[in-house]
Amino acid sequence: MSFVFSNNNTKNDSDGFNDIKTIFTMEPDKNVNRYQKTSGKNVSDSYSMDLEYTEPITDSLRVRFGSDLDWQSSSNDQKTYDVDRLTEEILDLNSSLTTYTTSAQNSVAPKVGITLRKSNYTLNLDSKTTIVNFDNYSLYMGNETQLNKKYVLPFASAQLRYKFSKSKNLTFKYDYSNAIPSANYLMPIVNLNNPLNSIIGNPDLDLIEKNSINFNFRNFDFRTRSGYAFSLKGDYFDNDIVSTSVFDANGRRTTTYVNISGNYSLSAGANWNQSIKRDEHVLRYGIGLNGKYSFNKGYTNAVLYNAKSTAISPKLYFTYEYGELLTISPSYGLSFNETHYENTSANSTSAVVHRAGLQTTTYWPSNLIFGNDFGYTYNSNISDDFKKDFYLWNASLSYGFLQKTLYAKIKVYDVLNQNQSATRTISATSVRDEENTVLKRYVMFSVAYKIGNFASEKGSKRRGGERGGERGDRGERERDI
Repeated sequence: MSFVFSNNNTKNDSDGFNDIKTIFTMEPDKNVNRYQKTSGKNVSDSYSMDLEYTEPITDSLRVRFGSDLDWQSSSNDQKTYDVDRLTEEILDLNSSLTTYTTSAQNSVAPKVGITLRKSNYTLNLDSKTTIVNFDNYSLYMGNETQLNKKYVLPFASAQLRYKFSKSKNLTFKYDYSNAIPSANYLMPIVNLNNPLNSIIGNPDLDLIEKNSINFNFRNFDFRTRSGYAFSLKGDYFDNDIVSTSVFDANGRRTTTYVNISGNYSLSAGANWNQSIKRDEHVLRYGIGLNGKYSFNKGYTNAVLYNAKSTAISPKLYFTYEYGELLTISPSYGLSFNETHYENTSANSTSAVVHRAGLQTTTYWPSNLIFGNDFGYTYNSNISDDFKKDFYLWNASLSYGFLQKTLYAKIKVYDVLNQNQSATRTISATSVRDEENTVLKRYVMFSVAYKIGNFASEKGSKRRGGERGGERGDRGERERDI
């Protein structure tokens, strides 16, 4: 018998300022000039309870049944005030940009499962039906809107794992699931925050249906920490939710959401790694390759278009360890993606991203751990008006007290103060470049205390996240389930 309870409670208060000028060259009378103060309060609470009972029928067969119960609620209170540009005095509440919304979702999900375990294979079958009450409320420009929905969400999963040997196994998994559209997609109120894009929800949206297939093969020797793996995954969507926009003569658009079937994605991955140990010297190296193809459909000006995207990401990595004193880990990765469009103004886009990194960790003197994570990134998918490449260096220094059971650590993020957030967003109708203000260099201090001698000194250092890049050992041993 198992019982699990979890909760999450969040409250966010925000204040901001809008200084926006939007010019319509064909219709100057529709120009937008905003100078406003904004305030927002978001509250979110969720509680989840999971009950399950498992009963063995035979030595190899067991059944389980139980129920999941979930309670979720959220509220969003956004206020916008017009401000005088000269005096900075607040004038009036702007009702067209002020909204109050609440959402509550309660569900119960009875479930049943079967596990059949033999010497060479394990079969898991799971089924669940979630019954949901979804209640939404909004107050906008003096008008109240209530939207109450009831849903029944079926779920089914089947997994077969075949074990050829202690180090070699094959796993196949199929999932069928349904998802509820979010309140933002459903509520029929107008969002005018962006002068170039008015958004309104669609209360008639159907459930999102998803079929997923996963295939994994692994041959990994835990003793030598060497091996290889392959994976294949496919997702197919019925009633996927996509945005549909209608443009006027000025390029201003009105957007809503509709269901569409036929979107899918296929992905594959492979990696190989080798480990060699000679006395105090340990050498690990490997190569990985991931690829993805996706097909997506949508509407623009009531015309159906599609986008076919291909992405390939090879990676090389290398690690050298010298006893308990030094670890060096260089790596290089490349990402290439290309998208072709049909029945839209865009033809095709492509981009290449290069990432090179070097991690070093020293464990000398005895109680001191010094970690560095240095990286270089070049992104061609950014306008020439922005800097396309940057360096990122994170450094940490830890010291062990009380026979290395207590560690004090100071870490500096972005030592060179070069972190940037210039991004390009490409869709079937637009290419948008923007750069946001981000927090660059900052310092963090932390203390960690180890209870019990559960690992070797070197292993505990790494599991404690003392390396400069906060990345775990790629070859960390997995539990053989």
